[in-house]
Amino acid sequence: MTTSAGVNRPTTAPDHRSAPEPGTGAPRAGLHRVLIGARDLGRSADFYRGVLGFEEVPVPTPGARPARCFASGPVLVEVTEVAPDADNGDWVDDDLQGGIRHFGMKVGDVDERVRRLEAAGVTVLSPPRDVLGDVRIAFFLDPDGTRWEFIQGNLAYQHVHSPALAAAEAANRLGPQDPPRFDHVAITVDDLPSALRFWHDRFGFQVIGDIRHHDDPRGFLMTYLQAGPAVLEVFSFDVPVTPHPVPTAPGTLSGLHAIGLITDQPTTPVTVQDPAGVPVLIGGVR
Repeated sequence: MTTSAGVNRPTTAPDHRSAPEPGTGAPRAGLHRVLIGARDLGRSADFYRGVLGFEEVPVPTPGARPARCFASGPVLVEVTEVAPDADNGDWVDDDLQGGIRHFGMKVGDVDERVRRLEAAGVTVLSPPRDVLGDVRIAFFLDPDGTRWEFIQGNLAYQHVHSPALAAAEAANRLGPQDPPRFDHVAITVDDLPSALRFWHDRFGFQVIGDIRHHDDPRGFLMTYLQAGPAVLEVFSFDVPVTPHPVPTAPGTLSGLHAIGLITDQPTTPVTVQDPAGVPVLIGGVR
């Protein structure tokens, strides 16, 4: 999540509660993995396994390029080797750009986790701070420019759309000694209703709640959807959003790349794009 301190004032929120159930026969799905491009797999392993404390696990669906896979919680982090001269393309650290913005993980003590990052020479983008939603967060980069977030605590939504999902989230709190746990993928969209229809109607993702930044002149709204074992955090604004930079060829882009879903029905692996241009890999081995 990306937040700043603000006043929690009532506001008119989109009514997601009346959204239709997923279409008959549509498989329900959940977030299963995130895909990252890396120029040096050994360096990535040192970071995810050594610095963050993830466990290395088998790659679920080996492809043409070498890859390594790491887990800390229910979602896999799949790191695929890219060309030595690959870069982050047109991706910029600005949430007004569409597409994938960052990946987030829950921790029990964000300050201690950031001290460990700094001791290891990791680039910390923003130090720990308390933000809107009653959580404490910090942002940092992996060796190839993937933007990550640490979150301590559970969100206090301004508008709760599913009390059951919000209560389940609130009951699952990490202690200071617990390892990090993958929590969410954040994306920016230029058309929130279209995005919610795509994720809800096609995959059954339910809206948990939302938070609006009343003091942000851009009209910043964060909407949270339950994506199986993790959360999809959807950013939308009242000002224009720039397009998502989609990679044109495999192996050319380092950093943030795509997200993968697993369904509750046998599905031939396929890649689609959400309305914001986010590459979504559906199917594969659970």
